[in-house]
Amino acid sequence: MKKTMLFLAGFFALLWVSLSPSHEMYAVQGIDQVEEKTVKVATYNIAAGRGTDGVYNVERIARAIEETDADIIGLQEVDVHWGARSNHDDMVAILADHLNMDYYFAPIYDFAPTVEGEPRRQFGVAVLSKYPITNAANREIARLSTQDPNPEPTPAPGFLEAQINVEGAEVSFYVTHLDYRGDPTVREMQVADMQAIMAEQTYSLLVGDMNARPEAPELQPIFQKYNDAWKWSENGEGYTYPATEADRRIDYIFASPRIEIQSAETMSTEAADHLPVVAEISLLQGSHSYNLKGTEWLVDHYTDYGEIRDAQTSSMLHNHLRALHYYEKQDKEEKLLKHLQGMKVLLDHQKESELISEKAWQDLIRDIHYFMGEWDL
Repeated sequence: MKKTMLFLAGFFALLWVSLSPSHEMYAVQGIDQVEEKTVKVATYNIAAGRGTDGVYNVERIARAIEETDADIIGLQEVDVHWGARSNHDDMVAILADHLNMDYYFAPIYDFAPTVEGEPRRQFGVAVLSKYPITNAANREIARLSTQDPNPEPTPAPGFLEAQINVEGAEVSFYVTHLDYRGDPTVREMQVADMQAIMAEQTYSLLVGDMNARPEAPELQPIFQKYNDAWKWSENGEGYTYPATEADRRIDYIFASPRIEIQSAETMSTEAADHLPVVAEISLLQGSHSYNLKGTEWLVDHYTDYGEIRDAQTSSMLHNHLRALHYYEKQDKEEKLLKHLQGMKVLLDHQKESELISEKAWQDLIRDIHYFMGEWDL
């Protein structure tokens, strides 16, 4: 009797997973198939609105952003009622109004006004988006204050996290500005803090001024975990600073390997002392991994952070993924279906055994259904 029940359980599990993914996963969204959306993302240190001529001109910054044609852009060194150097302007509100974009500002420094009744003096990072920002937060990472005469590295705000809905693709967008000092110690701490925060999301972009070149040891954990958009560029070294005669790359766009990068470039402008970096990326409705490599990264990510709690499960999932790589090249539909079904049964069993988190299970199941639809299985 027990064997019969196990057989029936396995049969119904396989029957369930073989249902059309468009019916099972996408009918609720009112769409027949997963759609791809290509967007431009950018990063730009706007130097509090001062160009290479030393003159403050927020309209010039707006024109430079407009010329990037970016759909989403992360900004560093943004003044909001900071002081005379930027005409006491709310720079991010002016830029958002000029460009007709949604925005969120994350202050690093937030001080009382010099005159009672005036707005607070703030300086930090921001995101501008042509797509809705559905949620946002100002997260803390280590900082060595430039406003304290005797600073010590302490957790402080200014690491921006925004959830942006790009026509059904929910992407986590992070904006950062790392410590500028020659000693890399604080940057090492900041990178560790950022990674701990970003571990909460798996469909994400990180942009910003890292104040370190690509070979810097403190940046290697980011390079190892995420894709550097500049690898998809055919436009030189990607130097961004100083704008007049750029000789170093310190501004970056990184993407989780579940997102496809199409291209990257820098834009020529003297509106600030850095050059903007722009990347064209493709997102999938439903925030699925773009290919099997993205799913491999997802398995490793959840294993590293303890949400796949059994090493054998991780190994078995990778075995299925290696087989899927092989049979995809050979266009063996029956074998592809078999291994996708095997992954589903394994994940369901591990979830019931509490060896995989709900979030990890959901993300991996969504990938399985996406590939079934992509391969028309």
